[in-house]
Amino acid sequence: MTPTADEIREKSYVELLAMLGESNLPPGGLGTVRDLVINLHLRPGIEALHAGCNAGFLSREVARRSGCSVTGVDISPAMSEAAERRAAAEGLSPLVSHECQDMRHLKFPDESFDVVFSGGALAFVLGHREAVDEMVRVTKEFGLIGDTQLYYSQEPPASLLKLVGDIIEVPVPQYSREYWIDLYRIDALQPYWRDDVETNAVSDAEVEAYARSMVSRCATSWSPAAQETLYERLHYVFSAFNENMKYLSCTNYVYRKAKPTSEPALFI
Repeated sequence: MTPTADEIREKSYVELLAMLGESNLPPGGLGTVRDLVINLHLRPGIEALHAGCNAGFLSREVARRSGCSVTGVDISPAMSEAAERRAAAEGLSPLVSHECQDMRHLKFPDESFDVVFSGGALAFVLGHREAVDEMVRVTKEFGLIGDTQLYYSQEPPASLLKLVGDIIEVPVPQYSREYWIDLYRIDALQPYWRDDVETNAVSDAEVEAYARSMVSRCATSWSPAAQETLYERLHYVFSAFNENMKYLSCTNYVYRKAKPTSEPALFI
C-alpha cells in the first residue's frame, strides 16, 4: 500500500526515512567508514556494537569492509526494523543484526563487545553521559570505542538551529569540539586516535538532484501527487541540512578501554 500525500506530510523525518528504507551516512561520509574500520582494527572474529545505528548504513558497511560481526541498536523501532531489512536484502544477515534498544540503557552484559562504535548519534541523544557510560560498560577490557561527531566551528543563526531542531524533533545545542573530547575524558578511557575532518556544503542544484533521485529510487509506484509531496518534503529537509553544514566541522575519535591499574598517558 502506497502512502498518500497527506500521510507523507504527517510523518516525522525519522519515520519518513524508515519508510523509504534510506540510511544516513555518518559525519564525514565514506571517509569516516574507512577511518573507523582501520583505526578500530575491525576484522573477522571481532564482535562490535553499533550504538545508535539509525537505518544501519554504518553497521553494514563496516561489516562488509572488515568481516567483523556487528550488532546495531537504535531507540526507534522503525529504524531498527528498516536496518534489519536492509542487512537481509544485502546478504549481510550472517554478520549484521539490529535491535530496538536505548543506547543509554543497553540490555547487554558487561564487557560483551570487543569494539563499540557510533556514527554521530550522540548529538540526537538526551543524556550523553549515560550513553557514553553504557558504551564503556559493554566494551571488553582493552577494547576500543570509536565515534564521529559534528560540532559548530562557526556561530549559526538561531533561526537555523530552530529549523533543524524542528525537522529532527530534537533541540540542536551548539556543541563544540572540546565538548565531545571532554565527554570521553574519563578514567576508564585512553585516547587512541583522533582526526579532524573538513565538512562542505553542496550547491542548491545538488540538493535538488539528490531529492529527485530519492523519489525516483523509492517512490516510482506512488501517485504523482505523493511523489511530488515527497520531493517537496525532502528538498525542504536537505536544504536546511545543507545550510547547517556551512557552520559545522567534524572530528573522529577512537579510545582504548583501560584497566584501573593501567599506566596513565600524560602526553597524547
